[in-house]
Amino acid sequence: MAARFGLALILIGVIVLTVFLLAFSIGKEDAQMLLLGAGLSALGLILRVRGRRAEHRGPRYFRTLRRFAGEDAEDVDSEDEG
Repeated sequence: MAARFGLALILIGVIVLTVFLLAFSIGKEDAQMLLLGAGLSALGLILRVRGRRAEHRGPRYFRTLRRFAGEDAEDVDSEDEG
């Protein structure tokens, strides 16, 4: 969920930076727009990276077969995480 929110912040930040560049080209730039766009993009990147790490779990291949083979569910989950 954090990764998706981070992606949204990156998108909003890029839009704000684009508006800043357009305003800069006509001579009515605002430094706050530059800082806001860069800050939102940076915050989005941080959330995206942290969200990806949290979502990444080890492979769960053959998890059901291992359970039927007699391994405990906790053993299977701990093996998949690390």
